[in-house]
Amino acid sequence: MDLTKSVDERAPRVRRPVLRVGSAQFVVHRWALGVGAVLAVIAFVLFAVSIGTSELSMTPIDVVRILFGGGTRFENVVVFDSQLPIGLVSLLVGFALGVSGALTQVIARNPLATADMLGITAGASAGAVVVITFGTTWASWLADLGLTTAALLGGLVAAAAMYVLTWRRGIDPIRLVLVGVAMTAGMQALIAFLLTRAEITQVHTAQHWIVGSVSGAAWSNVWPLAGVLVLALVIIAVNSRNLAIISLGDEVSRGLGVRTNVTSGVVLLTAVVLAAVAVSAAGPIAFVALLAPQVAMRLARAEIPGPITSGLMGAVLVMGGEVLCRTVLPGGLPVGVVTAGIGGVALIYLMIQINRKASV
Repeated sequence: MDLTKSVDERAPRVRRPVLRVGSAQFVVHRWALGVGAVLAVIAFVLFAVSIGTSELSMTPIDVVRILFGGGTRFENVVVFDSQLPIGLVSLLVGFALGVSGALTQVIARNPLATADMLGITAGASAGAVVVITFGTTWASWLADLGLTTAALLGGLVAAAAMYVLTWRRGIDPIRLVLVGVAMTAGMQALIAFLLTRAEITQVHTAQHWIVGSVSGAAWSNVWPLAGVLVLALVIIAVNSRNLAIISLGDEVSRGLGVRTNVTSGVVLLTAVVLAAVAVSAAGPIAFVALLAPQVAMRLARAEIPGPITSGLMGAVLVMGGEVLCRTVLPGGLPVGVVTAGIGGVALIYLMIQINRKASV
């Protein structure tokens, strides 16, 4: 037996399977894959339960039967025309917010750096509120572009301002959050000003939308979300290796030949678009982008939030909140109220954890 070998040479090596797609290679983490599978199953069960809580009071088995073509004419109308779009929007919005939060947290290397905290969601909300309140008067040109486009433009403007104010030869995580909080406050002040100048019926619509609700979702909300998500997942797959390296810091990234600024810009733009389109479909559902990546990261035993597991966790949170609103809580309560209540406690916990790490 050779005792001259170093500890590293004698230590057992954990071999992880590698998935190859063309020239790209992805390391498969079995535990994270299992967690993702479990979250996907939970999301689908909640999806079936949510669809079943209609005037027909269907079981999840009945929902699956109808979805696969075994329903009556009346059941098909209720499920496919009314309940299915709401369920799909809940899933897609939760997934989009979870992925967006994971991307911004990795880029900024800060668990508080999410669309909610950086002013992106508030900017998208401001663009949408302009269309809702003044789409028939001076903002008719913006209303002609559509609510999704207006929310996207608002989110992009807020993100650009945040990026310019934060940039000092790189993105400082602390400065990023501070600027984001200021941007959020500014956009919320703009929204409040718009609501004081709008008609009462428009104010009621805007306030219900601002809380975050999927109750009025339709098929027209599904397709933009689905298209943007597919494109975002392609971009994430292409930049997955660079994204993992960027999480190690700017100096390490540059040393390994990663174009940090370019990759960060592309990923940040992807996160902004995802958050803005999600906001345009269901309003600013609070704290999903903050909470989902952190929960998913701990469940998957990962060093950084994974976009896919974070997205699945976000879908579970939104679907779970929607089921609670339909079954336990008073009728008509928006899902954003549930996520805000859970997210407030989670934010306090994250702040305590960050303070503990800073004091070590």
